[in-house]
Amino acid sequence: MAEEKRQHDTNGKVGSVMVVGAGIGGMQAALDLANAGFHVTLVEETSAIGGRMAQLDKTFPTNDCSMCTISPKLIEVDKHLNIDIITGADVVGLEGEAGDFRVKVRKRPRYIDLDKCNSCGDCLEKCPVEVPSEFDEGIGPRKAIFKRYPQAIPGAVAISKAERPPCVLSCPASVNCQGYAALIGDGCFEEAYALIRERNPFPAVCGRICHHPCEAQCNRRELDEPVAINNLKRFAADWVAKMRARGEEVAPPPRGEIDPDKGRVAVVGGGPAGMTTARDLTLNGYPVTLFEAHEKLGGTMLLGIPGYRMPDEALERDIADVVASGFEVKTGMVLGRDFTLAGLKREGYQAIFLGLGCTRPATLARSTDGAEMQGAGLEGVVLGLDFLREMKLGRNPSLDGKVVVIGGGNVAIDVAMSARRQGAQRVEIVCLESREEMPAYEWEIADALEEGITIHPSWGPKEFVGAGGRVAGVKLQRCTSVFDENGRFAPKFDSELSETDADYVIVAIGQRSDFSFLAEDDPLWNESKRFIAADKLTLQTNVDWIFAGGDMVSGPASVVEAVAHGHEAAESIDRFLRGEDLTAGREQPETEPAGAPPRWFPLQDRAVPNRVPTGERDGYAEIEQTLDEETAVAEARRCLACGICSECQQCVEACSPGAIIHDMLPDVVDVNVGSILLAPGFEPFDPKGRGEYGYETCKNVITSLEFERILSASGPYQGHVLRPSDRAEPKRVAWIQCVGSRDVQSGNEYCSGVCCMYAIKEAIMAVDHMPGLEATIFYNDIR
Repeated sequence: MAEEKRQHDTNGKVGSVMVVGAGIGGMQAALDLANAGFHVTLVEETSAIGGRMAQLDKTFPTNDCSMCTISPKLIEVDKHLNIDIITGADVVGLEGEAGDFRVKVRKRPRYIDLDKCNSCGDCLEKCPVEVPSEFDEGIGPRKAIFKRYPQAIPGAVAISKAERPPCVLSCPASVNCQGYAALIGDGCFEEAYALIRERNPFPAVCGRICHHPCEAQCNRRELDEPVAINNLKRFAADWVAKMRARGEEVAPPPRGEIDPDKGRVAVVGGGPAGMTTARDLTLNGYPVTLFEAHEKLGGTMLLGIPGYRMPDEALERDIADVVASGFEVKTGMVLGRDFTLAGLKREGYQAIFLGLGCTRPATLARSTDGAEMQGAGLEGVVLGLDFLREMKLGRNPSLDGKVVVIGGGNVAIDVAMSARRQGAQRVEIVCLESREEMPAYEWEIADALEEGITIHPSWGPKEFVGAGGRVAGVKLQRCTSVFDENGRFAPKFDSELSETDADYVIVAIGQRSDFSFLAEDDPLWNESKRFIAADKLTLQTNVDWIFAGGDMVSGPASVVEAVAHGHEAAESIDRFLRGEDLTAGREQPETEPAGAPPRWFPLQDRAVPNRVPTGERDGYAEIEQTLDEETAVAEARRCLACGICSECQQCVEACSPGAIIHDMLPDVVDVNVGSILLAPGFEPFDPKGRGEYGYETCKNVITSLEFERILSASGPYQGHVLRPSDRAEPKRVAWIQCVGSRDVQSGNEYCSGVCCMYAIKEAIMAVDHMPGLEATIFYNDIR
């Protein structure tokens, strides 16, 4: 995060003091100095003043209530006109000399406007993220948005955040994966669906077909298995669909309020990129018209994905919510036939987005030896995308006999599995790539193998063999490598040949965009004339009022990547029409993702969706099933909350004063003072490195400060003496003296001078809390 730097005004230098540390010592020093007429800046590293004393249940040796003792001082410090409090801050620099110091203080963002927050607590009830409470020494939980303790000063809440979680950073569309997982884990399914749709308007689709790079980066994979993030997306979408089917109005899609004074925008192409662009601009008030060549919206999502992977009704639900934003749709409109780009400009459209996708199948024009492919025109040789479209349009070509599919990508897998459903007795896939290099997703390959489809990797077609004008087989040649040293497609073959018979050959080796609307010298071409040239950041083309995205810019890609292009295009078009810089602030700096939280998590198996057994699969019925509610909640709770705050925005909706500022930045202030008083307090000895005590290994081995929080009425057990392991009442409690003091191995050879009295105080308090408890103190000597 960028840092701001400013000067912190004080009442002069000589007459001002900085006190570092706001425990009982720091507060008392601040009050004494302030009462003597000095201006005091009190700096505290946590979100509230009070220090360790605020954590204690009783003081010693008097056994007075710690909070009763400290509360008046908290209020006095807060109200004193001569004391400025800076919390959540660290001293990071010091210059000058006595009487004239310049102190550099770095304030971590609180994400809360202190002047607006009234500490009502509504946000805490809505926050779905729980983390161990530092104030309770990790024994009890707190929310990601929290108040350090009930009497805390300042009284405002604060939000804990780490870096962005890797799941969010790896999502092309920046969908808030941790956020919707947290909401599902908290039972807030409608809110989870709405959060997903902020960045991905196709949750039902992507919940089924997304390649989920988020899961590949999930920190949970280092512990056991990644969270099933994509299955959770599908669960949220299907839960909303189920509720709507019951007649309940849940998660209504947002609708734009069109501003007629804003520039008109034309979107050409009704696939994921075009629909996302149209939705974003419409929600921003622009009058948008979307032109689609087919009679229905959806693009390749509609015509290229078989029903066993994604049923049409899932796509229809997503499209209905997108169109509900309010843009105009014109279907059956083919660019170059029914309208032109120049014609749209003349009609008054001030900006155009092109998102035509890759709608044409690639053909096998050459054989493995570079010659023209023999037999490509034989009857029974068809193209993969054409075959899938025929089925999706209800024409259902019947296949009898053996089908050979050429290609190793996802389309080839879908073609092969669809061919089996169209009656083929045997289906084989032949691809240039080795089994490890196949570009199809591993889970899709597993589906094909599960259904008995045979894969022949590292072979390429040399010739299609025919008989009577119809294909009868394929001559193959062994492929030794597919790509050159620069990663470019440059297959090489040896002399080994083979042949396989075939009643049908389906070529599924890739897709191309339809650029028939472009002239040979059109400025929209890139150098290779294979794609449209568009700026990678802004998606603006060589014609400033035309923007382009999706597959026709990148080549065949995923739905979520097309969605990401749609968002970027809408942002660019908005800036273009407002006359603003298209690039300012959009370059994303390299950021290190948040790691797994440094605490213990129990191992838990990843949720596995139910699947229809191979022998029971009927036609194009969906194979994989949606998680049930109980399983989805349990799976969502496997999330480690790596970013701590999930930024689910529930606190924003709950906060009536509008005090929450999620994009608050760190702030560096320079404070001029005449003198500095250090009162940093103490840090308890950390026994983690001393394995003989069993700390962390045994849950019921705790520190004295942790036991203090157990004893406290405001602690995690409301003052009941309970064992952390099972929340049962203990019968015997032992205190071990001199842990961390008089210990050469720990580097502390001296006596702490406090733990004897501390142990006796806690033992007496424990017996007071729980009469009959056997309390034993083990000591070297009591002084």
